[in-house]
Amino acid sequence: MSNDPVMSENIITPAISVDLEKVPEIFTRHIGTWKGEFIKTDKRGHFSRSFFGTFTILIEGSQYRQVNNYEYSDGSRLQLNFEGYFEDRIVKFVSSSYSDFSAIAWDAGQDTICFRITKTQDNALITFIETMTLLDENHRVRSTQAFKDGIFDGISFIEEIRLS
Repeated sequence: MSNDPVMSENIITPAISVDLEKVPEIFTRHIGTWKGEFIKTDKRGHFSRSFFGTFTILIEGSQYRQVNNYEYSDGSRLQLNFEGYFEDRIVKFVSSSYSDFSAIAWDAGQDTICFRITKTQDNALITFIETMTLLDENHRVRSTQAFKDGIFDGISFIEEIRLS
């Protein structure tokens, strides 16, 4: 049996060969495909919009790969691809979907991973600070603070279930 990941309908079937010297254990607990509904609010906490997402995570050695597939109410879809590597137990990301995307993620303890993400969108620097908390093996919650050119721009949250 091969350890190569298998792509099928934009879902990655992960191989199990993680370098635990470089990869914190909490990240291995997120390997697989997750699904949930993003809910975005404005900076006053009022509903802005929502959409569904499927998120697939693969870790091979100390290399990280993530594919996000979004589905919007108008029927449109978007796929974003992220790749990274672990250095000093922190994963550093780039994305072929954004030319200036940069992110790091680390084990924050208490079954939580923290992310700091930056990208340019509509001539503005967008920064996201996200926590991802694993509630149990197949259930997690994420919340994200968004900043546009350093000014608070709202919060997003998503409750996700791991797909089998």
